[in-house]
Amino acid sequence: MLRQRTRHLRDAWDPCIRGADFRVQRLPGFWAGALCVSHKPATNFGFLDRCDPRVAHLARQAEHYVHTDPDSCLFKLRLMIELMAKRLTTMSLPNLLHSDLSTMLGALERDGTLPRRQADGMHAIRRDGNAAVHGNSTPSPTAMRRLRDAHTLSGWYARNVVRGAKVDPGTFSPPVPPRGTSDEESVVNEKIEALEDRIEDRRRQTRESLLLFREDEDPDGVSRRYRIELKALEMVAIAAGEPLIDAEFVALVMAMDLEALYEHPAFGMDTREARRIAEQQLAQVKHELETSEQNYLQERAELVQEMQMLKRRQLRGEV
Repeated sequence: MLRQRTRHLRDAWDPCIRGADFRVQRLPGFWAGALCVSHKPATNFGFLDRCDPRVAHLARQAEHYVHTDPDSCLFKLRLMIELMAKRLTTMSLPNLLHSDLSTMLGALERDGTLPRRQADGMHAIRRDGNAAVHGNSTPSPTAMRRLRDAHTLSGWYARNVVRGAKVDPGTFSPPVPPRGTSDEESVVNEKIEALEDRIEDRRRQTRESLLLFREDEDPDGVSRRYRIELKALEMVAIAAGEPLIDAEFVALVMAMDLEALYEHPAFGMDTREARRIAEQQLAQVKHELETSEQNYLQERAELVQEMQMLKRRQLRGEV
């Protein structure tokens, strides 16, 4: 009977919440033997269980690792984003289902399925997840940022894959570290947070500088004046979502789009000159993005090493 009532309350509260969010405890003392049923989510992603159990499972794993193993946390989040992208692609662009993650995200964004803000969040998780997979050290504050991004994305995702469902992700509650944070660790964490702020600001500026339209502008009205530039710059902006640029991919985008611009009668250039300018643009964009991302990865690695050295000193009782 209690189980049936619990299920009834759960289903009435939200169609995307499961029983794992309910805790049943036996009361001590005078009330010994009585049961107390309370709703206290043990995870930030319980609302995903009925919407997409596989995505929910990966999200819970990422939560579990965010403090103890940030690299594994990012790896799980990247898998989570890939599952999301595959399901969205199945719904709108099934012919691209077997493409890589970057290609799917770019196509979903161009198709209008994936809004710019959500695309930026998915690209951030993809970039940092790829870096972790390739052996770049990840500090816990970085993993926590991406976990928070994943929570925001999950709410949007659930509302889009289960039409008409009542989805309430709630406020993100950062998982508590297994032990307290010392003053020295807090100082290092502040350095990491400052670095992550710089990384996100640089990525945002790069994307906005390559976009023809701001979010508050009317693309239809402006495109009547800049129709040719629109396609080229939007394609380059999507390409900029990749931190370590694939030279062949960007060469294809820029050589085709920029060459088309420079060959336009308004410019009056021949094919050879247009290609030369496109190659120069490619080299400049590729170099700047690669240099910035490599520098940030190096700074992250140094801060992770500083934190590890601090923890070893704490174990030896030196601090």
